[in-house]
Amino acid sequence: MGGQFRTSLQRQRGMSYWGIMLIVAGLGFVLTCVSKMGPGYIDAYYVSQGLKKLAEQDNLRDMTRSEIKKELDKFFLINNVRGQPTESVKIIRGADSMLVSVDYEVRQPLLYNVDVVMRFNKQLNTAKAELCCEPLVDLEQFRQRD
Repeated sequence: MGGQFRTSLQRQRGMSYWGIMLIVAGLGFVLTCVSKMGPGYIDAYYVSQGLKKLAEQDNLRDMTRSEIKKELDKFFLINNVRGQPTESVKIIRGADSMLVSVDYEVRQPLLYNVDVVMRFNKQLNTAKAELCCEPLVDLEQFRQRD
């Protein structure tokens, strides 16, 4: 019995050096991706929250474009959202509704010459405010006019 027990213990040596290095490299890559892409997704979350807060305002329909942008800029400043989201606010007024759109993309360098492109499209349609932040309208038709 003792000889059989010893041979089974010799076979169970554990993970090799290269196995440990592979796991450490994989975890390092995942942490690098999270640290580079995380801020973009956090900004997108705050863009959604800003649009939801804007939807809660009773006088939204009566506000001018500059007042709407000022409200969003104030929210973005408080929550430290800078760059593309603040510059990409578009307001399109219709006959019975209004569309506030924040459509942008962020290019973030990942490793050496490899970049990650994250695209975000958040919309507030006052006709369907309960569906806030989901893109309901294709803005390509409006971009061609600009």
